[in-house]
Amino acid sequence: MKNLILTLSFTCFLMIYSFAQGIQPGFKLSLKGGLTMANQYGEDADSETFLNGDDPENFYANHAASTHLKSGINLGGLVEYNFNKRISLGLGINYIQKGSEINATTHWNSETQNYDQVDGTIKWIQNYWTMDLPLKVYFPFKKHELHLLGGFTYGHLSHSEENGDIEISGVEYQYTNNRGANNNEPGFLAGAGFNYLLPNNIDYLTIEFIWSRSFGVSFGDDMIPNPQKYYNQTFSLNIGYKLDLKKDNDN
Repeated sequence: MKNLILTLSFTCFLMIYSFAQGIQPGFKLSLKGGLTMANQYGEDADSETFLNGDDPENFYANHAASTHLKSGINLGGLVEYNFNKRISLGLGINYIQKGSEINATTHWNSETQNYDQVDGTIKWIQNYWTMDLPLKVYFPFKKHELHLLGGFTYGHLSHSEENGDIEISGVEYQYTNNRGANNNEPGFLAGAGFNYLLPNNIDYLTIEFIWSRSFGVSFGDDMIPNPQKYYNQTFSLNIGYKLDLKKDNDN
């Protein structure tokens, strides 16, 4: 898989370089942040699950991989190398909150051998630092720009846990569980955006929608007897500011 990613990236670079010969290149820096909605996608991602365990010390969600969306934030920056007015290749560093909202609706009561109703919200928190490699194609719109993007992302886990406030049979509990996640997570991203040219005719205000999804073996794939095969995915809406790093040299 790594060899395939490197081959595709190198091929894209060669195609862009050949297309952009004779055109003045330039660097741009984008600072951005926004709202992220995250969940899991795959054959073992569930719409609901139940809790096991006899007391708050050992409660755990039977299937944590959930299709329910969890809100979070993302912050980061991107340096783009513009080959021309149409195409750029970027390198970005981001902090993004992944995970999901675990929809635990019942609790298995081993004493009564029955299910008790569960109310409340449990979140599976997965926070990552990511390195992104997006290829962007721009479409001029008067003085402004529309763009499409696609590329690869690689994340490193900074924190993972489950927590929430729940109520079982009228009794309130603080739910916590130190569930793990992928320490390193490759994936891909795709999206679209709009760049609004500021009055200085150099810099832009930006708005961008990005979808990303992991690929490869998911955390919990080898769990017995309940393996969990899934992919982390996020939907992010960001706003930002794009600076032309060559503007001082061009004036």
